[in-house]
Amino acid sequence: MDEIIRWSAVATANNIARGDVSVCEVTRAHLDRVAQCEPGLNAVVEPLEERAMAEAAAMDAAPPVDKPPLWGLPVTIKINVDFEGLPNSNGIPALNKVPCTGDAPVVRNIRAGGGIVIGRTSTPEFSLRFFTSNPIYGRTLNPWDKALTSGGSSGGASSALAAGMGVLGHGNDLGGSLRYPAYCCGLATLRPSMGRVPAFNASAVGERPMTTNMMSVQGVIAREVGDVRLAYDPLRVRSADDPLWNAAPDSGRLREGRALRVGWCVDPFGDGVDTDVARAVEAAVGAAQQAGMEVVEITPPMSKDAAQTWGELLNCEVSHSMMEAVRTTGSEAAQAVIEGFFDFFGVPDIEGFLAAQARRMKILREWARMFDKVDALILPVSTEPPFRVDQDIEEPETLAGIMAAQRPLYIINLLGLPGATVRTLAHEPIPLGVQVVGDRMDDLICLDVAAAIERELAFDLGPIDPR
Repeated sequence: MDEIIRWSAVATANNIARGDVSVCEVTRAHLDRVAQCEPGLNAVVEPLEERAMAEAAAMDAAPPVDKPPLWGLPVTIKINVDFEGLPNSNGIPALNKVPCTGDAPVVRNIRAGGGIVIGRTSTPEFSLRFFTSNPIYGRTLNPWDKALTSGGSSGGASSALAAGMGVLGHGNDLGGSLRYPAYCCGLATLRPSMGRVPAFNASAVGERPMTTNMMSVQGVIAREVGDVRLAYDPLRVRSADDPLWNAAPDSGRLREGRALRVGWCVDPFGDGVDTDVARAVEAAVGAAQQAGMEVVEITPPMSKDAAQTWGELLNCEVSHSMMEAVRTTGSEAAQAVIEGFFDFFGVPDIEGFLAAQARRMKILREWARMFDKVDALILPVSTEPPFRVDQDIEEPETLAGIMAAQRPLYIINLLGLPGATVRTLAHEPIPLGVQVVGDRMDDLICLDVAAAIERELAFDLGPIDPR
């Protein structure tokens, strides 16, 4: 394995800044890695070799005095955001035709930060599954174990990062689509607070509906927490395309001069978790304690209500604003999965939708009060280890169990909170991790806690060769 692709994003940036390696050499090494791993993983489904090497050569020819944080770093972009010159297919064949006329704000920010896009990564149809496959590119595989999912909907990004194709992978998160793929592939990420990273796709037929605006965010996956932190400031640069962008530095509640107080909960729903999932949480708690944090067991309020409310709000929106497109452009498999969502959570009428919105406010208030007692909260990502690849389609009788296992993810989307994912358990066949959740706008606290856990556990976080 080329030594360059083993470097973290931080180490790569430092090596480029010192002149130890050129941008072209870094870009070439990662493009060669894509050629080695693809199409075997179906993660980087649209390599951009010619474009990436031209950008790298231009950077080497005229480097600025003050290099931006991501200068020369190889990055992948998910195929469900606008990317100039290529279609925003969202995994749907009918949309894989008309090229976008410009970049989404998150893509502009990555490029302005110095990142070089070496390719685009796959997503499931409509980006609404915890598994990544679609009729355009087929099934994306997990490099740790090809029998298991790489997660969804940013499963292409997670598979690519785990195998060493790029040092940062763009993704987005409406119901866990950054955190779950990171969990499935032993990686790190941050689901930013709502409004942190600007979001907009000019190619969309209409504006994003209300629930999506409340719960969907843009971010990156990486192999190390420090790499996610490196990308944080470049990603959150303001864009007028997103009027909901928020510049608040933090929640304003953290007091200086004291150790962080971190809550933790193995089973927020009270109906059991897998033994290894419990071990992953306990490892995180032990590492936080070793890092000097005060840890306290706590049961987050109204967890079942929160997960159910997420599903009701999302289903109401999907049923009214998306189902015509799903039925006319989606595969039968995608339609069946979405119908399974409807069966699991139900589809409320307008009275039910308004009641769910009111319930969300009550849950927000209770969680805000909880964060008066703790600075962050360690939770499972899922109550189960990663599922079998495409299990939701191939074993539809297990879909309800899959949806139930993912409830720790939904709460964070419903409330618009930040949540970092970090590896905490070296486990066969693949590693497991946890999510570190914070109060609104306390993204950096989540990253600080996750980074401390990562330092204490000291795993080898380099890329792996696909098995």
